[in-house]
Amino acid sequence: MKKTDKGVSLLEVLLVIGIMVMVIPKVYENIENHLNNVRWQNAAEHANTYNTAVRNYVADNASTLLAGSLPKTITPATLIQKGYLKSGFSESNFGQSYITGIAKNSKTSRLEALTCSNGGQSLSEAGMRSVASMIEGLGGYINSSKQAIGAGGGWSDTPSNYGLNCATGHIAMALVGADLQESDRLYRYSITNRPDLNRMHTAIDMNSNNLNNVGTLNGNAAALSGDISARNGTFSGAISGNTATTNGDITSNNGWLVTKNSKGWMNSTYGGGWYMSDSSWLRSVNNKGIYTGGQVKGGTVRADGRLYTGEYLQLEKTATAGASCSPNGLVGRDSTGAILSCQSGVWRTSGSSNGSYSNLGSHRGSFTGRNTGSGTLFVYASGMRILSISHSGNGTKVKLPQVTSAGKLSNLELST
Repeated sequence: MKKTDKGVSLLEVLLVIGIMVMVIPKVYENIENHLNNVRWQNAAEHANTYNTAVRNYVADNASTLLAGSLPKTITPATLIQKGYLKSGFSESNFGQSYITGIAKNSKTSRLEALTCSNGGQSLSEAGMRSVASMIEGLGGYINSSKQAIGAGGGWSDTPSNYGLNCATGHIAMALVGADLQESDRLYRYSITNRPDLNRMHTAIDMNSNNLNNVGTLNGNAAALSGDISARNGTFSGAISGNTATTNGDITSNNGWLVTKNSKGWMNSTYGGGWYMSDSSWLRSVNNKGIYTGGQVKGGTVRADGRLYTGEYLQLEKTATAGASCSPNGLVGRDSTGAILSCQSGVWRTSGSSNGSYSNLGSHRGSFTGRNTGSGTLFVYASGMRILSISHSGNGTKVKLPQVTSAGKLSNLELST
């Protein structure tokens, strides 16, 4: 028996429609919740960016803010102008903008800050709670009593204490305590009464890069593996090293050029100089001579070889012929300039036993003669008896002759 297909029954259609009526709202609700979560997450990230900028601004300007009038309000425009936010940062979120109040805690005298959004579309209770929970740090919202409340109810604050008038349906963010301590970055500018903001607390690794345009480097020590190049240098302590080479003079204002062992000073070009190898003598390097147009002066001068003079030998001290002297061999002069020599412990005039003999003849009685030479006159006589000898004349000296027992003259020396 053939059956006729009559299609879908009305009951089935109604059943499908009923199911769709029940499911579609739930689908739309899920889609809406997802879209809201995305919007709220974006809103929280936007708020975090702004809150970080506020934290850095307050930390960097703490001394100025404390010295000024509080509470003080700032906006995204302020942070963009000061460089804490990029110029492309949107000043609004959901049509809501931000305003931050900065105040001083009456007990700790430290800065605190509260931010709330204002204007634009108000958020639902769920929206405010969701955004507040995703904000880093102390995220919150403004309740129906216009109080700032933490996302989990962990904190509350009064906006009017910060110079703010916040409306319900807007988010809030608090910054207190450590959140507003100075940032860890090294400040490029000095902050009044805050030298610690320009202080490093660890070593700096320059990664082989330079430090340029330095005024003065102050510190305890410098350990360098390369060269030092400078125009001038001042050292209050010792300088130690292997060698030192300069292109100019080495000057000591109040000290010595001190060397040790058998070293001294040497000219490397010509190989001369001075050194000491014992405790008594200053020696010439490589036995170099000493040349000067001035004087060489000392207590005594000794020449182990010959003593030369290109002019004259001037003896300043005088001696007296016949006076005692020591040691033998000394050479001196008398007051007239005549040369004397120390012989047998007595100063004697210089003379010569060589020369021609003159026969003065045989004389009886007295005899007068004259020594016309410049040397000593030696007179020899024999075969006679000498009763007396006399002489006259300036500077004439007589060495008395020896007279034998027979009255004979053995030697007579006259000198002028």
